[in-house]
This record gives sequence, C-alpha cells and structure tokens, in this order.
Amino acid sequence: MFSDWLTHLTFAWPLAWGLLALPLVWRFLPSRRPQNDQSVRMPHLPMLQDRLALDAHSETPDRTSQLLFWVVWTLLVCALARPEYIEPPEYITQPMRDVVLILDVSGSMAQRDVTDARHQLISRLQAVQSSSAAFINQRRHDRLGLVIFSARAWPWAPLSEDRQALLARLNTLKPGMAGQQTAIGDAIGVTTRLLSQADNASHQKMAILLTDGRDSASQIPPDMAVTLAARHGIQIHTIAFGDLNQSGDDRPDSALLKRIAQATGGQFHAAAASGPALEAVWRDIDRATPTLVRKQGWSWHRPLFHWPMAAGLLVLLCTRLSRTLLQRIPQ
Repeated sequence: MFSDWLTHLTFAWPLAWGLLALPLVWRFLPSRRPQNDQSVRMPHLPMLQDRLALDAHSETPDRTSQLLFWVVWTLLVCALARPEYIEPPEYITQPMRDVVLILDVSGSMAQRDVTDARHQLISRLQAVQSSSAAFINQRRHDRLGLVIFSARAWPWAPLSEDRQALLARLNTLKPGMAGQQTAIGDAIGVTTRLLSQADNASHQKMAILLTDGRDSASQIPPDMAVTLAARHGIQIHTIAFGDLNQSGDDRPDSALLKRIAQATGGQFHAAAASGPALEAVWRDIDRATPTLVRKQGWSWHRPLFHWPMAAGLLVLLCTRLSRTLLQRIPQ
C-alpha cells in the first residue's frame, strides 16, 4: 500500500533539493570578520561569566539543536520542491469517425411490400426506420447525422453523439415529406457540406446512402456530387432497397449506386424487400466499419507541499516554546 503511494509521488521543482546543502556551504565560507591578534586582559571575566550563567561553549550548538535544525531545514526544502501526488489516470473516449445516414423519403417509400420478422407487411420507410435505428444504437462512439431526400435534400439531424435525439428525429420521417421524386445528387451534395463543415478535420468521414429509386430531380448531377465527396475524403456506402429484378423506373439504380460506392471507397449492398434482409445489410456495414475512438487521459496532481511546511513550522514552534519554558524555570 505504502509502496504504491510512493510510486505516485513526484516533485514539481526537484532542483530545489539542491538547497539542502546550502547550510553546509554557508558554514565553510571564509569569515569576513577582521582578524585581530591583539588581546585585552580582563581578570574579572570569569566572575562576570559565572554571574551571567554563560556557557563557555554557547556559540557551538549541541547535537540536539543541530538535529532539529536539519529536520526543520529538510522539511522546508521539501515543501519548496512542491511534492505532488499523481492520481490514477482518468480516460475519456473521443469519437474519430463522423457518419451521416442519407435516407430516401420519397413517395415510393410508403409502399407496404416489405415483410418484417413476423411475416407482416410494413411500409418501406418503416423497415428503414427500424433497421437504421438498430444500426444507430450499435454505433456508440461515432458522431452521427441524418440527411433526408426526395425531390429535395435536407440536413435532418446534425452530427452529434446524442443517439436519442437522432432516433427521435428518425421517428418523425414520413413518406413524401420532401416531395415525390428522388434527388440523389443533391443528397450527396448536402452530405458533403455537412461533413466538410464538421469541427474536427481529423475524423474519418463516412456516409450510408439508402434509396429504392432512381435519380430524377437532382440539381447537382450525381457523378459531379460524388467527385466532390471523394475530394473531401468521404466514403459512401450505398444500399439498393427493393427488387432489382423488377422492370420500369421504380427499381433502384444499382449501376449508379455501384459507381458511387466505387468512386468513394465504399461498398455497394443490395437488400430485398424484407426487413431481416435490410437489417443484415446494416449489420454488414457495421462490421466492415468498426468504431474508431481515441482515448485521452489525464491525471490530477494533488499538491502536498503544505504538509512538510506545516511539520517544519510545528517543529520550529515547539523548539522555541520548549526553550522559552526552560529559561523561565528557576535553576
């Protein structure tokens, strides 16, 4: 126990211990008093000495006085060296990755053609909300944000570690709330701006784009938006949600989504119209992108200089009081 305590003891000013030898240096310095070989004969000095009760060797301190002096001096020098007790380190975990979910909320997301785990039909948006909520709960040390898009793209939740606030915003999504069309390029542009304006440039930037349709309303061409995202170091994983084998414009544009993922270093995923299949895709992305954190630690330095200072002053005070009392005691 005591040895563990000593391992945490340090001195803020260790060079102050050099003052410990100062009395020795002072003692051996040459005296500046003038040397006078002449002497005066005082025959009555022994009588005067006896009357004043002076000790012929009073100028030479006894061993007790020397010991007390060194104890006090050592304690005061120790206080000047500022002893400190270093508390065991405490750590905080800082996120090192920013993740933005880019979710399609176009009118087609209202279709109830997705089977959940209980084999009941739910809407596409309900399946997206359920599976993405599970993903959010798994990313405990990431900063997460949300961008929604249909005919227009909107930053729906800023980057934050507050998962509960993000889940609350996720639950407010409605199909067609931002129009009926799909603006994939605009959504990537809004995401790039959101991630590039983050206050920590050292974070890795990642986005997950989920859509069930094709780009039909972007003011920024998707390929141009992807080039801009790649220039800012943003990795985009894409999810094509729905039946890729169906005909017409209702199926996801898997070719575009593959180009987006390839250009930014992400991965393309296809999820059938099934809740468990979509959840499996989110789990794959979670495993492929483990959480990046940095542990930052610090230790509190508890000052201890007042203890040796108080001890030295206490010894000095007790010595002075004891000598005063001894002088008052009649011989």
